[in-house]
Amino acid sequence: MRRRGARFERGISEEYLAVLAENYARFFYHYAAAPVLIVNSENLNFVARESDFELLVERMLGMKSRREFFNLAP
Repeated sequence: MRRRGARFERGISEEYLAVLAENYARFFYHYAAAPVLIVNSENLNFVARESDFELLVERMLGMKSRREFFNLAP
């Protein structure tokens, strides 16, 4: 969010974002209505590198189980 610098996001606190992330994690931990791909995006940049986005789509389309993890090592 800092990198984007969008004016409407400037007032969003880090505390709020931490609570939001925790709630998403809790929700998807129990979610079973559809397959879930859990992505560690630390080493991915879907905006700047089209190849990262294509890799994500490839992983999504190639899912073989209801819950999978995608972690691209540096």
